[in-house]
Amino acid sequence: MGRGFVAVTELEVRLPGSATLKDRRSALARLRSGLAERFGASVAEVGDLDTPQRGALLVASAQQTQADCDAFLQRLEGWLEEREVEVGIRQTRSVTPGDLE
Repeated sequence: MGRGFVAVTELEVRLPGSATLKDRRSALARLRSGLAERFGASVAEVGDLDTPQRGALLVASAQQTQADCDAFLQRLEGWLEEREVEVGIRQTRSVTPGDLE
């Protein structure tokens, strides 16, 4: 029987000020770094790779309980609202290791 939970969130990032892919990479790198440093989350770029004004990130964080997952997601949402980029949450899910069997 698996223990613990993993909170997984897919983010849609809009970067209207990015004119080039270099601008986009820089903005997403700052966001990824902040997520990793602030929350200890694992972050991967998962979409919209060739569009300067958009990006997609997958954020994952291991937690002990479902309540911890919910609290993590709430803190994450609040932190994202404070950023200089526009970030929307596409979908969120919490899973247990047992869900992966």
